Amino acid sequence: MRPIPMRFRRIAITLAALCGVALSPARAPAAAEQVVTTEYGMALIGLIIGKATFDTVIDGKGFSVKGRMSSAGLGQLVSKTGGTSQVSGRVTARGFAAERYSLDYTSDGKRWSSDVRMRSGRVTGSSVIPKRTRDEKPSYIPVQRAQLASVVDPLSGLMIRTGDAGSVCRRTLPLYDGWSRLDLKLSPKERRTVSLTGYSGEAVVCNVRIDPVSGYDRKSKGLQFLKNQTIELWFAPIARPDVFVPVYVRIPTTIGPLTLQATSVSVK
Repeated sequence: MRPIPMRFRRIAITLAALCGVALSPARAPAAAEQVVTTEYGMALIGLIIGKATFDTVIDGKGFSVKGRMSSAGLGQLVSKTGGTSQVSGRVTARGFAAERYSLDYTSDGKRWSSDVRMRSGRVTGSSVIPKRTRDEKPSYIPVQRAQLASVVDPLSGLMIRTGDAGSVCRRTLPLYDGWSRLDLKLSPKERRTVSLTGYSGEAVVCNVRIDPVSGYDRKSKGLQFLKNQTIELWFAPIARPDVFVPVYVRIPTTIGPLTLQATSVSVK
């Protein structure tokens, strides 16, 4: 089995992060704080290569998501990968307003680290390791300040709050992870039934196209490949009827389909 090419790894880690999001049910003011734990697996052409666990807390005014990811199964034989991702922010009438997002992981001894600070959808500061500039590659397209005025992070950005399941896939998500600014363009596909430990019910299936905006190398073969592909993303209200979160992702790669699937959800 060949390893995932480096150009796909950060995309896979980012989508693994967003696939692990789950929300705790609304609680009474006097109730104890609840933690929703979601576990899922990552597979390449049907073979398990990774796993992750995410803990989500919402207290009425604020929320936080913390995740741990690592290679597993055959993935440990071809690529040692592991790290953390987290986001925190405020709960608003419209949804979830992130204030700080971070991603820190290593793959085959190379470290990737991102720290993004936000306010009302606007990026107020960010730092990443490694940094990328036009000095490194003339074909690199840098992120412009104006492109960070209204964005979402890869974790809370996929918490879609709506009372209309039919609207879930009718939107564009302006993602920013510290390195790249890209749009995820969702469109409706179908409805499916999903079953995992702790939840069984209907899922809304979206087709997703990636539209890079900035923070990428225009000559990247991996990106050119993904631009011409359709990602499949399933959303389900696994903890609250008005909040849809990802439970399954299917990403085409040059090796074969990469899938991320929630396997269990529990409330403590």
